[in-house]
Amino acid sequence: MGKYALKADTSLSDGVYARVRDLLREGELMPGQRVSESEICGRFQVSRTPAREAIHRLLNEGFLTLGSGGRPVVAEIDIDRAEEIYDMREAIECLAARLAAKKARTNDLLELRRILEEQRAGSTSEADFLEINDRFHGCVYRISGNRYVQKTASILLVSAGMIRGSTQGKYDYDSRSLLEHEEIYQAIENGDSAAAEEAMRRHTRNGRFQRIALIARQKES
Repeated sequence: MGKYALKADTSLSDGVYARVRDLLREGELMPGQRVSESEICGRFQVSRTPAREAIHRLLNEGFLTLGSGGRPVVAEIDIDRAEEIYDMREAIECLAARLAAKKARTNDLLELRRILEEQRAGSTSEADFLEINDRFHGCVYRISGNRYVQKTASILLVSAGMIRGSTQGKYDYDSRSLLEHEEIYQAIENGDSAAAEEAMRRHTRNGRFQRIALIARQKES
């Protein structure tokens, strides 16, 4: 089971649900791919009940949809859905940055600095960059101190991961991300909520433009 082993401090149903979301976020389950109870049972060594409950929750959240014959498959990400996802991401990311600028303490700033130092050292691949990128944003969510921001962000990260999976290997992760992260950090360090929100908005919109442009080109090809 490796990195997808179930955590001891969660219910079996919640644990299976969280691990399947990880598979979706990390692109190990691709759009259009069938997701079956038997596959989940085999992968996580669980009975059909938690597998069935996980599939039901993911269907309700729109990560899975019913394909031919009524079988659950990973939802396709089209341009309209990607736009909706980025609308929500911008709202949540900007709120998180605004709150983080108000609440960040010294240890929080040190953690963000360590992540930025890793990013400055350079990434060897898109996957490497995304791991660092997600830690930076996850740290901002945590610093915000808002449980609803954190919960909503965790769902949106799965959706973002599904968009990433459909455009993997084509994203220009080196062009602006580091500079934009440093601008976000500086505003948070300065306690400037308005500047943090604006820096995060620019960052989110730049990522949105590039990802959706990639999806559009794929649809045309």
